[in-house]
Amino acid sequence: MAATARLPIAAQLKFRMTAVVILLVLVATMTVTWVALVLAEQDMKAIIGDQQYALLSSSAAQLDADLGSKMALLASLAENLPGSDSAEAMLAYMGRHAVVRREFRNLHLYQPQRHLLHTVGSGTSKFDISIEAQQYLRRVLDAGKATVSPPYYSVQAGSPAVMVLQPVFDASGRAIMLLGGSIDLHNSPMLQHVARQKSGQTGHTFLMTSSGDAVHHPERALLMKNLGQQGSSQAAVQRALAGFQGWTEVVNTDGSAAIYSFKRLQRVDWILGASYPVKEAFAPMIAMRRQGMLAAAVFAVVAGLMGWIAIWLMLRPLNLLRQHISAIREGGASIDVLQRGRRDEIGELSVAFHRLMAEREAAQAAIRDSEALISNILQRAPDAFVSCSADGVITKWNTAAERTFGWSSSEAMGRDIAELIVPPAMRTAHSAGMRAFAEGHIGGLIDARVRIAAVHRDGHEVPVELSLGSVRHAGEYYATAFLRDITERLRYEKQLAASEKRVRMIADNLPVLIAYLDHERKFQFANATFQHWFGMAPAQLIGCPLIDAIGAAHNAVAAPWLERAYGGQNATYELKTTVQGALRTLETTFVPELAEDGQVIGIYALSHDTTRLKQIEERLTELARTDSLTGIANRLRFEEILPRAVLRARRNRKPLALAYLDIDYFKAVNDGHGHGAGDAVLCEFAARLTAQVRAMDTVARIAGDEFVIIFEQVNDSGEAARLAAKIVAAMRTPFDVAGQRLHLSTSLGVALHEGDSETAEELLARADAALYQAKRQGRDGYAVSD
Repeated sequence: MAATARLPIAAQLKFRMTAVVILLVLVATMTVTWVALVLAEQDMKAIIGDQQYALLSSSAAQLDADLGSKMALLASLAENLPGSDSAEAMLAYMGRHAVVRREFRNLHLYQPQRHLLHTVGSGTSKFDISIEAQQYLRRVLDAGKATVSPPYYSVQAGSPAVMVLQPVFDASGRAIMLLGGSIDLHNSPMLQHVARQKSGQTGHTFLMTSSGDAVHHPERALLMKNLGQQGSSQAAVQRALAGFQGWTEVVNTDGSAAIYSFKRLQRVDWILGASYPVKEAFAPMIAMRRQGMLAAAVFAVVAGLMGWIAIWLMLRPLNLLRQHISAIREGGASIDVLQRGRRDEIGELSVAFHRLMAEREAAQAAIRDSEALISNILQRAPDAFVSCSADGVITKWNTAAERTFGWSSSEAMGRDIAELIVPPAMRTAHSAGMRAFAEGHIGGLIDARVRIAAVHRDGHEVPVELSLGSVRHAGEYYATAFLRDITERLRYEKQLAASEKRVRMIADNLPVLIAYLDHERKFQFANATFQHWFGMAPAQLIGCPLIDAIGAAHNAVAAPWLERAYGGQNATYELKTTVQGALRTLETTFVPELAEDGQVIGIYALSHDTTRLKQIEERLTELARTDSLTGIANRLRFEEILPRAVLRARRNRKPLALAYLDIDYFKAVNDGHGHGAGDAVLCEFAARLTAQVRAMDTVARIAGDEFVIIFEQVNDSGEAARLAAKIVAAMRTPFDVAGQRLHLSTSLGVALHEGDSETAEELLARADAALYQAKRQGRDGYAVSD
C-alpha cells in the first residue's frame, strides 16, 4: 500500500484497473471452466451409476433365475419322493435323480420326529437338530410353501450356506415333511458369476439379507456379519436396508467416496449391491480439472498485460487534464487552458470544470440571498423559534415566540433563556444540560421531539412541543429550538383518549358480530354483520329494544347473561340459531362499560360463529372411539355401547348375546410374514366380521387380535350358536396378503345375557371364558357359555 500511495494518480488508476481486469478474467474463466467440468462430472456420474445399476439388475435377475431353477428341480423331486423314511429308500431315490443331486451340496429330509436325514456323498446319515432349527422347520412345514432359509454357517461346507426347503404333501394335500437342498454360498457357481460382475479395478459386488447380514462378500471376514454395522460402507448399506434401490454416491467411514448400486431379489429377501470408488471412476476428470484451472490462470495473466497497454493509452488525456487543473489551482494558468475542444469524455470533463469555476461566484451570491430568505422564513414561522449560544444567551427570537411567551424580540435578545421561559423547578437540570452542550456533549434531546412545560411572561405554564437541534459555527455550538403551543391539542387528546378507550375495549374482544346496548337495553350501535346474517339493517336497529330485534325466545336465553353483564361482570353463552338459512352455533360475550363511578352505562355485545369448532370437536370425539387400523369401534366405544345395549335388552325384554373372539396362531403371522402382513390380516378380519353381522349389531377391536361382537335381539342360545358358526366359517376362506394366501381360523366364545341381574362386566367375563373353552376344544370353532 505504501508503494502504491507514492505512485502518481494516473499510475495508481492504471494499476488498479489492470488488476481488476486480471481478476475479472481469472474469476470468469475459472468459473466457466469449473462449471463446465462439474456439469460434465455430473453427467458422467449419472452414466456410470446407470450402467452399474443396469449391470447389477442383470446379475440380480440371473440370481433369481438360478434360485428359481433350483426350487423347480427340488419341487419336481419332492412330488414323487417315497413315503418311507428309510435311508436306503431315500438313497435309491436320489440315485435316480443325479441332475438334482448335482445342483445342491447336500439333500436333507426333515420329518417332525426331531431328526434330519442327510445325504453324504453316496450315503445318508441321521442327526438331531437344535430346538431353534426345529422350530423354524416346523413353521415352514406348517406354512406349506417352498422357501429359502436365512443364511447360516455350514459346518460341513465350512462357509455360509442356505437351504431351499420344499414341502412334501400326502395324498390329502397335507404337508408331512420337508425336502431341503443346501447351497454353498461361497463356492456356488451362481455367486461366482456375481463376483465377476464388478466395476473397474477396485470395485466389487456383494450380497446381503434384508437385515444386513453378508451372504457373499470379497472380504471373507465380513461374511455372516451385519454390513450396516461393519466395514466402510455402513452408510450406503443402511440406505439400502431402509428400502432404497438404484444408485447413489456415499462417503464411506474411511473418508473415501464411492458409487453404490442396490437391487432387491424377487424370489428371496436379499439385496445385491455393488461399489465403485469415485477416485477410480473420475480419475480422468480430476486431471482435466487441474489442466483447465492452469489454462484459465495463464489466460488471465495474458489478458491483464493487454489491458495494461490499452488502459495506458486511454488515460493519457486524463493525465494531461490533471496537470492543467494543478496549474489552475497553483495560479499558474487560467481556466482557458482546459481542453474544452475535445469531443470525448475528457473534453466534457474540462467543460464541466470550467462551468464549475464560473458558477462559483454566482453560487456564493445565491447563498447570501438564501440566508436572508431563511431568516425571513424563521421570523414568520407559525411556531416559536428560539436559538441561543452554548451559555444560554438568546440569539434569535421570532414573532411566534413573542406571541407564545409574551416577550418582545428586543426584550428577549441577549437574555438568559432560563430566566424567560424555563420553569424554576427545571432550571438546575437545564443549566447542567447547557454546560454539557458547551463542552460538545450532544444530549438525548437533540434531534428529538418532546413535550415540556414552558413559562409565559405572566407566570402561567404553557405546554409546548419542543424540537431541539444543534449547529456548530466558528468553533462554537448553538442550540436551535422550535416550540409549538399544544394547549388546544392536549384538550382534544383528552377527549380522544376517552373515545379510544371505548374503541380499544371493542378491539380487544373483537369476534364477528358487534353491538352496543345502552342502560335501557336499546341498540346504539350495530355493525354490518346484522345485515349479512339476519337481514336487519344496522341503521334500523338504532334505538330498537333488544327483545324486539332478537325475539322473545332468544331473549329468554340471553336474559340471565344480560343480568350478569348489567351487574358489572363479563358473561358468555352459546346459542344455536338459523343464520342465512342454516343452523349455526353462535358464541356471544357481553362486556359491561363502566362509568367513572363504577355504574354500568352500557353493554358491548360480541358474537362469533363457532359452528366449525363444534364440528371439529365432534369429529375428534368420533376419532377417539374408532380403531385407527381397522376403522371399526375401539375398546372405548365398546365400553360405552355395551352397557347401553344391556339396558335396552332389559327395557325391551329382547335377549342380547356377546361374542369374544381372536385369530388362531396370529403371532405366527407376525413372526413369519412381518407386522405389515399382520396388520393386513387384522383389517381383512375386521371387514369380514362387519360383513357377517346385522346393521343393529356392533363389531369392535379391543386389543391386538381380540375382537367382540354385540348381537342385539337374539332369541335364544341356538340362534347365538348359528351366528357364531357363521363367523367361524367366514374366516376359513384363505386370506390374500401381499400376494400370499394364508390359511387362518378363529376361535369364538359367545354368552347370552341372563337377565336383569347380570352386569355388562359379568357378561363380558362369561364370553371370555367361552373363548378359552373354544381354544381348549382345538380352535377353529366356537363355544356357547352355559
